[in-house]
Amino acid sequence: MKKLLLFVITMSSFAASAQFWSDKATGFTTANRTLSGISIVDTNVIWAIALDNSATPDYTIKEFTKSTDGGETWTSGTINLGANTTGLGITSISAVSDNIAFISAAPETGDLGGIWKTVDGGLSWAKLTTALFSNPIESYTNFVHFWDASSGVAGGDTENGTFEIYTTLDAGATWTRVVGANIPASLVDEIGFLGMTAVAGNTFWFGTSAGRIFKSNDKGLTWTVAQSPSTDFNLGLDKFTFSDANNGLLMNYYNTTALYKTTDGGTNWISVATSGFFNTNIAYIPGTSKVISAASATPLGSSYSLDNGLTWTTIDTGVFHGTLAFLNDSFGFSAGFNTNATTGGISKYTGIVLKNPSFNSNYEISAYPNPTKGILYLKSGTASIKEASVFDLLGKEVYKANFSKLNNINLDLKSLETGVYLLKVTSVSGKTETIKIMKN
Repeated sequence: MKKLLLFVITMSSFAASAQFWSDKATGFTTANRTLSGISIVDTNVIWAIALDNSATPDYTIKEFTKSTDGGETWTSGTINLGANTTGLGITSISAVSDNIAFISAAPETGDLGGIWKTVDGGLSWAKLTTALFSNPIESYTNFVHFWDASSGVAGGDTENGTFEIYTTLDAGATWTRVVGANIPASLVDEIGFLGMTAVAGNTFWFGTSAGRIFKSNDKGLTWTVAQSPSTDFNLGLDKFTFSDANNGLLMNYYNTTALYKTTDGGTNWISVATSGFFNTNIAYIPGTSKVISAASATPLGSSYSLDNGLTWTTIDTGVFHGTLAFLNDSFGFSAGFNTNATTGGISKYTGIVLKNPSFNSNYEISAYPNPTKGILYLKSGTASIKEASVFDLLGKEVYKANFSKLNNINLDLKSLETGVYLLKVTSVSGKTETIKIMKN
């Protein structure tokens, strides 16, 4: 069975916002490569799989790229799946180290898909044969995910009446199909979509063509299902993300003002925002209220929210941002597209805006009222304040004041335009704190 995921992409300038994103080269020798999946192992190791961005999206190119220095430099490679695999497309990647990674592959034209594994950093790939996906009519492998080096889940479309899902506890050496009794029955012609999954702790979600979201709280062993606000997920163009087992967001691709929130793991959804977000990609910072939205189709750009999607701050506009992946509020990536092997392909988060202030117990700074209409009061616990500077989100200093060892000061910010700023406070000992403030 052949299934086309509509991946709408638009060429544009690739100069990302300097203060939030930093452009890196993915190393693909062919131009116009974007990324359909990014797998972050830790702050050193990241893998990603390529998607051709020049015309009709092509998943059959079978290329990956990897970084072992935190995303600063990348080395590309090919994914050799063996004989009779030309018509297979790479649908997902899940890496567990710099040497070990898993990919799922599905038929775009003929051939049988499944799960492949590399143990030598991508030099060679071996098919894991007990994850069968062997029905030539119905089997279509949509995803693979590993929580650690041993435990993983893989899933595909409906086969013989239930979604074809396998789990493993021995690094993929053996896979066991989840019995139909543990998976809600499929609807007529219901299938899954590429890229429509989410993970938070031991909980895993995937979306279907009926707008339903299947959820497992035990690494894929048992499943429940709930209807989302979407009726069909628009052939996979709608996106959802979860911060934890309960809190998630869902965006509707064709309704650019529709953003929904759940607080019960996807059973119920309410509308939370109508503007400020970009609606082709979205990702939570795991375990937080912070979320990033982005677009790989017009209108291009990216934005972030610190309050579970209620309000949004624009990062950039007119800039292509594809697949998003974040490890924490200091480390994450946005897929771009390259112009050659040494230019572009991925943007690395610079770690400025989303990171929580690291307040020291001996150096507590409070800023109030925040938002402020003009006068901002600063109070220090024990350290004396020497300097206060305010920067706009492009990194330009728009206010600065020096003091003589004061613990309580007032800043007159009435001259600043309405917006979001970063306040940097320096103590007499040289310690600094950065606080996000808003001017009304």
